[in-house]
Amino acid sequence: MEFIEVKPSDIDLIDKIYNNEIESFGIMGGADMWMIMSFIRYGKLYLLMNGDELLTVAQYQKIMGEESVFLYGFSTTPKNRNKGYGKELLQKVHIELKKLGIKKICLTVDPNNEIAIKMYKHLGYLIKEFQENEYGKGIHRFLMAKVLS
Repeated sequence: MEFIEVKPSDIDLIDKIYNNEIESFGIMGGADMWMIMSFIRYGKLYLLMNGDELLTVAQYQKIMGEESVFLYGFSTTPKNRNKGYGKELLQKVHIELKKLGIKKICLTVDPNNEIAIKMYKHLGYLIKEFQENEYGKGIHRFLMAKVLS
């Protein structure tokens, strides 16, 4: 497995990320090309690869005025889910972000996504609040956070 921080010149990887967004979240739910490039240039975008195969993606943006980031997007390609790749990527990202002086990571997750919640809890994230209608009427989320130690 190879851990990669995506750069603007990584055109082939960027195409794979975009295609995974559509496959994982549909045309309206995933990050579009403008968002992907914004994460690469102004945030952080990390991948776990197996040769030429994309396994897992994590997209971060800085929280203004804090030593914190928000995990905006996180996905494992459909055929590689439930194999531990997401957990492996996040563990590597935690090390990298800590080196950059980041002290806390926040994220939102669907309260019905028991698999993701279990993984986040295993990695030390805690549920901080229930966000009712966070992404529109009836689209609720848990806000979770992890302090990097």
